[in-house]
Amino acid sequence: MAEGTGKAAPAKPAGGRGLPVPVRLVLGLVKGGALGAGAGWVATQDLVPLGLLAALLGVLAGAAAGRAPWRGSAWIATLLKAAVGFGVGYAAYWGAGKLGLLAQPYLWLPAFGALWCLLVEIDDAVGGDEPAARPAARS
Repeated sequence: MAEGTGKAAPAKPAGGRGLPVPVRLVLGLVKGGALGAGAGWVATQDLVPLGLLAALLGVLAGAAAGRAPWRGSAWIATLLKAAVGFGVGYAAYWGAGKLGLLAQPYLWLPAFGALWCLLVEIDDAVGGDEPAARPAARS
């Protein structure tokens, strides 16, 4: 209840940002799919080795999803997401090789980009926005 008005306070969207969580998840899918589609196009041009391209896609998708790096101390989390994304991207390249999908980068790169952005958005939406609980002071 809002103080003194007798009315309920307006509900804040979950996740601590201006958009509701389902919208953020869809935007994460779109961002990752678009980055992956661009990477798939670059892969068809033979400009960059495919393993490096997948790792760079992991870096870009990890940095693009979730909280913006200029908000508070989110730049640290952005650097961590990008660093982990490099390894995840190369692991996706390895997995695509094991599944025989390396000949179709225009199919698996958008799927990987969308999935990685979705996972980062889920992590950001579920992450603790509240400050950590402090132990009670002893008297």
